[in-house]
Amino acid sequence: MTTVLEGGRLMVLAVWLNLVPLLEGCPAKCVCFSEPRPTVACQQQSLLSIPAEIPVRSQRIFLQSNKLTVVRSTSFSLVRNLTVLFLYKNNISHIEAGAFFGLERLEELDISDNNNLRLISPTAFQGLTKLHTLHLHRCGLSQLPVGVFRGLFSLQKLYLQDNNLLALHDDTFLDLANLTILFLYNNKIKVVTDHMLRGLNSLDQLLLHQNLITFVQQRAFSHLSKLTTLYLFFNNLTVLTGETMDPLVSLQYLRLNGNQWICDCRARTLWEWFKRFKGSSSELECHVPATLAGKDLKRLKTGDLEGCVDSTSQVQTSIFSTKSHSGKFFSSDDMLGEPIPRCCLTGYDKSSIISSKTIPDPSSYNSRQITNNPLKDKENISKTKSREERTKNDTRTKQSLNDGPLGTLSNGLDQSLGNVQPELIETLEPSTAPSRKKKKCVKKPKSDTQCLKGHGSTVETLSLVLLPLFWLLVTMS
Repeated sequence: MTTVLEGGRLMVLAVWLNLVPLLEGCPAKCVCFSEPRPTVACQQQSLLSIPAEIPVRSQRIFLQSNKLTVVRSTSFSLVRNLTVLFLYKNNISHIEAGAFFGLERLEELDISDNNNLRLISPTAFQGLTKLHTLHLHRCGLSQLPVGVFRGLFSLQKLYLQDNNLLALHDDTFLDLANLTILFLYNNKIKVVTDHMLRGLNSLDQLLLHQNLITFVQQRAFSHLSKLTTLYLFFNNLTVLTGETMDPLVSLQYLRLNGNQWICDCRARTLWEWFKRFKGSSSELECHVPATLAGKDLKRLKTGDLEGCVDSTSQVQTSIFSTKSHSGKFFSSDDMLGEPIPRCCLTGYDKSSIISSKTIPDPSSYNSRQITNNPLKDKENISKTKSREERTKNDTRTKQSLNDGPLGTLSNGLDQSLGNVQPELIETLEPSTAPSRKKKKCVKKPKSDTQCLKGHGSTVETLSLVLLPLFWLLVTMS
């Protein structure tokens, strides 16, 4: 009975060997087979180095979950038919230049989960013209060298998530016109520049969530007309313009939650873009102003997006357009302090212009135009003070023009009128009056000439007639 059982097992083994031909010269601790494609499987064998005796006909090599530390330039130099290479979950810290040179048929390369890799040679992937999938996630990469993806014209999927990338060079993906999936989430990228994503004309999915992105430049998405999925949630975004989003004509899934959105006039173009967007989107919770905190930006009314917010103090201030005497609006160059967003400048809001029917006297306490913008108030006050100083200098030689019941008055009338005695207020002349009242002589005139001048032209005419008549009468007597 035992003999029969042993014979049956041998028969089954023989049949299996005929159905699944084994590769010749299989490395120790590896399993090699020819169907469906010549394959060398060496995963989870605690290998410290890549086996040297890999069969030349191999098309797939599985070396994941070992203890490999280095990929030599000669490791795969003889395996020219290789199409799939898995090296993930090792301790690889260095890939020699030319390590994959000559693998012109390679289609999928997985080097992920090698946390000590950190740096890659600029020519590491040179010549891989048929590569369509590249896994580089969780490799501890802090930067990508210039031109590292150059020539990868067939690449369709690129996984760079869960690294320490701080920034990406412009045109990093310039040759990747066929790329459809790009995962960049959970890095430390701060800015998406105009040319960072240039060349990705076929991109379908872009995942940039869980970075440190504070700003997306206006033309950053200008080449992504085929993008259907965009994730930007859990970043440090406060503003995203509608002009930036306009090129995304194929977008269907958008996630922008977990940012600190400023819901003032700067959000208006994005709000308007959402009115046209037909896809699915997360909520955009307003961070400031406090009156809108927690509300979904998409559901706000147009009146909610007036004025500008001081995001540092979280206080909303109304922006008034200030007009100079020449009729020209002050530009941002006239402002003090940090630059003000364009929509907060004159001509970009619906605020009223503070003005009066008559231009007030420079020395008037009303000559300061009061706005609710601290920057403009500071500017107006400084200008008024300089005008007052010039006026004071001029009036030192013309003090008699302000002679009145209180003597010579100072032109600095911006002090409170509450300090003046009530019975004398009626005699004070407002500096905004269109014309001055005729002054009366004081009880103790300084001279007869001043008094005569005070009576006007009628007194002068009478004096010219009466004086000659008086002298004539004296002579005749």
